[in-house]
Amino acid sequence: MSWRRWCKPGHPAQLVLGLSIWGIWFIAMYAGLSVVCQFVAPAPQDGAANWLNYALFGLTLIVITLLLLLAWRGWRYCQSVQHDNRPQRFVGYVSTVLYLMAALATLAGALPVLVLPPCI
Repeated sequence: MSWRRWCKPGHPAQLVLGLSIWGIWFIAMYAGLSVVCQFVAPAPQDGAANWLNYALFGLTLIVITLLLLLAWRGWRYCQSVQHDNRPQRFVGYVSTVLYLMAALATLAGALPVLVLPPCI
């Protein structure tokens, strides 16, 4: 079994990929925040407008874009697959919804970056 087969929109691996991407983003974001605050904390008087929050929000936008592209790809796949192939259509629809939920969770997890200063 090749890894390219796992990347197809109708493969069951798509059901866990979106939330796995979200989990990796969550760990990277908050672990990175903790490490940066330990070694090179931004100035407290900058408030929420500092280089660290901009970098974290940039990472968030990249992850949200990736998740939305994967959801769009899954939706397109569901529209093109034949009606007699129900298991793959099911996987396509459910993975599309899970990608959208992961994108929404990523956005919700990044909202504190927009308004709160880091390292407090």
